[in-house]
Amino acid sequence: MITADQALEIVLENVAPLGVERTPILDALGRVLAEDIRSPRDIPGFDNSAMDGYAVRAADVIDASEVNPVRLAVVETVGAGQLPTRRLNPGEAIRTMTGAPIAEGADTIIQVERTRGSGDVVEILAAPPSRAFIRPRGEDLRKGEIVMSAGKTLSPADLGMLASVNRAMVEVVRRPRVAIVSTGDELVDVDQAPTGAQVVNSSAYALAGAIREAGGEPTILKVARDTPAEIRARLAEAMQFDAVLSTGGVSVGQFDHVKGALDELGMRQLFHGVAQKPGRPLKFGTVGYRPIFGLPGNPVSTMVCFYLYARPALLKMAGRTRIGLPRVKARCAVDIKIAQDLTEFVRVKIERDGENLSATPTGNQGSGILSSLSRADGLLIGPSAETLLKAGAYATVLLLGAGELGAATEDVSFEGRRHKY
Repeated sequence: MITADQALEIVLENVAPLGVERTPILDALGRVLAEDIRSPRDIPGFDNSAMDGYAVRAADVIDASEVNPVRLAVVETVGAGQLPTRRLNPGEAIRTMTGAPIAEGADTIIQVERTRGSGDVVEILAAPPSRAFIRPRGEDLRKGEIVMSAGKTLSPADLGMLASVNRAMVEVVRRPRVAIVSTGDELVDVDQAPTGAQVVNSSAYALAGAIREAGGEPTILKVARDTPAEIRARLAEAMQFDAVLSTGGVSVGQFDHVKGALDELGMRQLFHGVAQKPGRPLKFGTVGYRPIFGLPGNPVSTMVCFYLYARPALLKMAGRTRIGLPRVKARCAVDIKIAQDLTEFVRVKIERDGENLSATPTGNQGSGILSSLSRADGLLIGPSAETLLKAGAYATVLLLGAGELGAATEDVSFEGRRHKY
């Protein structure tokens, strides 16, 4: 079997960003920009007031103070969205609201808090410097300036910037459309109570949520029963998608028909079996440009393999460059036994311990114990060269949700191997 790091490298070598599509900016959050955006004009397009106050000539109020106020005639009031109708002359003031343009002839703003009176005459109680509280034209952006470059993952603030330069539509890297193919006679859907030896198809819903969280568009196909014909038909249906995740049927049992069906569909197998726990039977290959992940059937194995391999692949396909799970260093709160000669990913709860973080396993680590993953904050990497991590030893933990812990780095190695993706 290959190592976890070797498997990840193979996966990332065989996926690439998808094509470009044009989308409304309200649908672009979290997407990767596929074009450079330049400002069509200066922003703001005029000098404007940063405060509610009065536009004045600094020379008129150079000696103003509370003891010796300067009296000026208020000749106009200008609100945001309005233009001054006249030039400011010596001995005059124009009442000017925040965001309103600065009248010609004015060179400073005196805040309303430093004035007295509210009628046709205002008393200036302080001497502001020239250009005080004036936001100059082009302070934010100059015409032709690059607002943001291709490759940027769009944030809420970016959507606001796009709107400010009148970009209602924008070119972004397409989201991967992902088919989920669940296999097994034992599976029933979420709205059906299991009887006898049946189980609910929980993995499909966990995968759909994880795909959506990674920026993909999941589709859960109808469960494929354990016959070669039905499994082949469902996998053939999945070939219209950008990526395929199948669950179950990748081992060597009598009813494990996924391998044969994928061979018939022309899959180029790149590996089958990884020296890790859980998820050792993981299968990966491609049909054309399309990555195919044959995930193990046990729900924890399914999800761990998704987080380690499918998630970074989908992020890369969506144009992202930061594709590794956030990670932290934590001290083992107890002795943690790990599998010999395998990289084991232990489900752990993370807690603050003074200035440090401590990691405690979430109970039974069986690959069918989905509750242990639901309770986990992360996956502690148990190195293949070790069989026991003693209490107090430090280990790397891949965070499944950063929460209040934060993420110090985003890497994509498991045991120190550095990938170039």
